[in-house]
Amino acid sequence: MKKNRKYKKIKIIMVFTTVLLIAFVAVVGLYKTGIYRFDFFKDVYKKIDFQLSTNELNIPQDALSFSVYDIEQGEYLFYEGDSQLPTVASLAKLFVIDYALTKVNLEDVIEVNQEVLDLVPAGSSLANLKVGKYTVKEIMEAMLVPSGNDAAYSLAYYIAKNELGEGYTETEYINYFMTELSEYLIEEGYSKTNLYNDPSGAAMSADTHLDDINRVALKLYNYDFVKECVGKSTFSIQTPQGEFTWKNTNKFLDKKSPYYNENVKGIKTGTMASSYNIVVLYKKDGKEYLITCLASLSDEGRYKAVQSAINTIIK
Repeated sequence: MKKNRKYKKIKIIMVFTTVLLIAFVAVVGLYKTGIYRFDFFKDVYKKIDFQLSTNELNIPQDALSFSVYDIEQGEYLFYEGDSQLPTVASLAKLFVIDYALTKVNLEDVIEVNQEVLDLVPAGSSLANLKVGKYTVKEIMEAMLVPSGNDAAYSLAYYIAKNELGEGYTETEYINYFMTELSEYLIEEGYSKTNLYNDPSGAAMSADTHLDDINRVALKLYNYDFVKECVGKSTFSIQTPQGEFTWKNTNKFLDKKSPYYNENVKGIKTGTMASSYNIVVLYKKDGKEYLITCLASLSDEGRYKAVQSAINTIIK
């Protein structure tokens, strides 16, 4: 009897030791892989939730304006919110680039100075440009990828100073540029877009329309340099001021994001207060679609709305 009890105790100790050893190995493994972190479980939950909650389209509660455009067929598969004029936010940069391309060449050199950088509104999204020289192409890439408001101001200042010459303040150059841009928008038929006095889209009063956004997005996507930079999660340029590496504001491009979609090829996001915009170029099986979500109520909401359209309209 005593021997049996002794063996039972030994067996219990061995089992307990084995359990502790397994637990220790598991903890070490979780620590090394990072799985133990709360962020990991949160990301897993987000991915699962994103997949499960995007099989139904419910645009009225997801966005103020929304459209899905079949580029090959030249027709809308879905269009809602025609009467709305959502806040344009950083999508304003698309119109600025469109206008700028009529005034400058991609190889032209821009001198960025501190006085212009000081004009950029506080709290802006930045490309973190340094004082120095950049090509127009680099400045536009800085506007498209990290949505740099500093780049938008630098481009506007450069174009205005080229036309007006010396002798004006930085603010006067920006105001001149915006006046000329407003006239261009009217001439080009972007009649429902008002950008007012800010080339970066930081003006709360600036608004736009689905038709105008879709038109300018499709127009710019015809440029090779635009396709190249807007379709990557990170993008780098080499300048006299050193190398700049920017993270794209479009989370569909980020493999680590719960929203990652390998078929998304760009184009631009825009955020202002509680209004979240995104314009997506979706490509699958040789076909391309432009999906535009304007004035979603949350960052997550815009990605869910676009993915819902992919899952239910494009499939």
